[in-house]
Amino acid sequence: MKKTIVKTAKLWAFIAAMLSTTAIYAEMPKPTISGFIDTTYNYDFNKPVGRVTTNRSFDRRTDSFLLNAIQVNISGNGEEGIGYYGELAFGTDPSNYKSAGTNNPAEAVNSNVAYNFDIQEAFLTYKCPNTGIQLKAGKFVTLQGIEVIESKDNFTISRGIVFGLLEPFTHVGGLVGYQFPQIIDLWVGAVNGWDLHVDNNTGKTLLAKMGINFGEKAFGAVSLSYGSEQANTNNTRTSFDTTWFLKPMDKTTIGLQFNAGQEKNTAVIDANLDGVEDNPVTSRPTAHWYGASIQPKYDLTEKLSIGARYEWLQDLGNARAGTDTGFNGQTLQTASVAPAYNLTESLMFRTEYRHDWGSRLQFIDDVLAVSKSAVSTVHAEFIYKF
Repeated sequence: MKKTIVKTAKLWAFIAAMLSTTAIYAEMPKPTISGFIDTTYNYDFNKPVGRVTTNRSFDRRTDSFLLNAIQVNISGNGEEGIGYYGELAFGTDPSNYKSAGTNNPAEAVNSNVAYNFDIQEAFLTYKCPNTGIQLKAGKFVTLQGIEVIESKDNFTISRGIVFGLLEPFTHVGGLVGYQFPQIIDLWVGAVNGWDLHVDNNTGKTLLAKMGINFGEKAFGAVSLSYGSEQANTNNTRTSFDTTWFLKPMDKTTIGLQFNAGQEKNTAVIDANLDGVEDNPVTSRPTAHWYGASIQPKYDLTEKLSIGARYEWLQDLGNARAGTDTGFNGQTLQTASVAPAYNLTESLMFRTEYRHDWGSRLQFIDDVLAVSKSAVSTVHAEFIYKF
């Protein structure tokens, strides 16, 4: 009888504990879960050997169907101003933005084609009570630029040369922000560097951003990145970016961006001023680069829209766009048009025609020769959002 009473008491204690835990859990805010599936077909009219298009980031693999990403986003708010956000992705896209320190050797060798998993973002936020101060810590995407990693949120399928060649993708570190009562918010912080989980030198990269919001018709930001990005050196990289979104009419949105940067001891220039490139003598002074982008989008109907992009990039020192050793660097330009149709609220289909051209021969042909100064590609994409 005594054993039965003890067992019954333990059972009721267990049930009470479970009910208590369930009650507490019920009071906690449940996370919001969303995501998307993105798949494309890409084709390069130059038919490059190796089927890789030069100077592309996420659409570099050509003549192939790709599962770009299956991504799940998790977000929520805890108690006393604490929030959290995470993005988990699998596909070919993570192979392009995966931070250094997370790839194994096999993935690194084949990063342009490997299917990969990555935690694109994972950070905590905190809003200080009775102030406009906010904190963010963890892994988060760049503060710069018009375009983002997720194709569904861009006006075109492919990512531009400014996004792919001049900007970081992600950072690991912390930010402190302050929201002013009117139109301005400020963010400053320190991170390990560009696309790094673990720092590759003893310095930290400083970030700063000022957001300016004039309302729905015009908003944008000015941002700055400064720090050493090369492994085990103190050679600093500086990146300045200003990005704006304008809405001159109800159905029209225009993105504008200007980006400029420099980095010590990275320029590759030909010291043989006679133009002879046999065994050129090279030096590595400070490299400079500039990029500009204009990206309009027009909604013809509720379901049909057209996005476009024109970009210009000048790489003085050949540090960002290949290893050409011409004395005057090189210039790249690209133009795209991308009509899109929403088959349902969740499913979108779109295509893109893109043409890139440059001041030097840099695109590979079908016999593995760098013989082209231009390249044209086409893309088709299905995106399902949930």
